[in-house]
Amino acid sequence: MPTRPISRYFNYGLTFRWTQGDREIAVKRGYVLEGSPFIEVTRPRHFTIVDRPGEDPANDRATWIAAIPANPADWDKPGFLAKAAEAWAAANPRTADLNDRTDRRTDSPLRQ
Repeated sequence: MPTRPISRYFNYGLTFRWTQGDREIAVKRGYVLEGSPFIEVTRPRHFTIVDRPGEDPANDRATWIAAIPANPADWDKPGFLAKAAEAWAAANPRTADLNDRTDRRTDSPLRQ
């Protein structure tokens, strides 16, 4: 069976993963990639993505901490996954670490 495309959004100490065609966005603790080894991920330097090649994205519900309902027709809409994740995080501050943002700016001596 061919694998379906997967989108991920990393923020708040969480991974929001959405597989094309799914009606739910999986929320997982930490910044993780599961399944086949990945080739390249563009990411900020201040956090580490953990590769979990032994996990199967099609059968890993036990590792989810939440599921966000989503319309599969919205899968390829620009920014939809990030917006859904941001809204969920804002509504769930006990689970999402709102101080652990992947887009935070670092203080640099060059900016002074």
